[in-house]
Amino acid sequence: MKTKFSAILLLSALVAGFTSCDKDKGEDPTPVNPVNTPKGTFMFHLHTYIGENEVDLYNVPYATQAGREISLSIAQMYISDIQLVKLDGSVLDITGKKILKTFEGSTYVVGDVPVGNYKAIRFKVGLDAATNQLSPSASADSAMLNKPAMWFGSTAQPDGYVFMNVQGTIDTSANMSGMMAPFSFKIGTDANYTQVVMPDKNMSVVEDQVAFGHIMIDYSKLFTGIQLNQSGNLSVSTAAANSSAAAEAIVSNIPSMFIFEP
Repeated sequence: MKTKFSAILLLSALVAGFTSCDKDKGEDPTPVNPVNTPKGTFMFHLHTYIGENEVDLYNVPYATQAGREISLSIAQMYISDIQLVKLDGSVLDITGKKILKTFEGSTYVVGDVPVGNYKAIRFKVGLDAATNQLSPSASADSAMLNKPAMWFGSTAQPDGYVFMNVQGTIDTSANMSGMMAPFSFKIGTDANYTQVVMPDKNMSVVEDQVAFGHIMIDYSKLFTGIQLNQSGNLSVSTAAANSSAAAEAIVSNIPSMFIFEP
């Protein structure tokens, strides 16, 4: 009987010892598997505007609020480094996604993102320095980069890509009498990779549903503060010209082009 009692005591001690060791280790946190995180799809809906007018046709003058007429013959740009800002201020990077916004296109898939509430959108106009050095055939984005309209010359290199190509005509007269002159802005180079921070606007992403960022791109904003009666201000068409005062003024106007649709 004594032997049986001793065995019971020994077993109890061992169990207590194991329990104590488990408590010392603490409880393991519940593992989080990102693959199983509920997601929805985020898309851009980007509208081309001149002032308050949505642009539907090439080479047709549209008037700004002030009455100055502008027409577009080409209007396209790269958008990259897209981020969504959560309500707590943390930032969701949508890694590697690049968009070539064209005149004809308006709807673009950005990617699948975790469900929840977001308060802001950020992105850059242009391409990061590493991508800007690649030949079109050397990139996973080759189909997007193999666009001669987005090159400064007959090849993409060595000058890199045109980040924004906007061409058309604008009334250059002081009294806006219809004296139309051509303009051509080919903005690029690493120095002109431009950050756009949209104002706060709440957006909810729901599982297996599409959430849109509806944004108007007002190309008339590019001319803010530009002396239109100086022809040199209406042409930035080479990589070298992108370091000019005119290019600097145009680039500084890029963030103001983007406005949330009411």
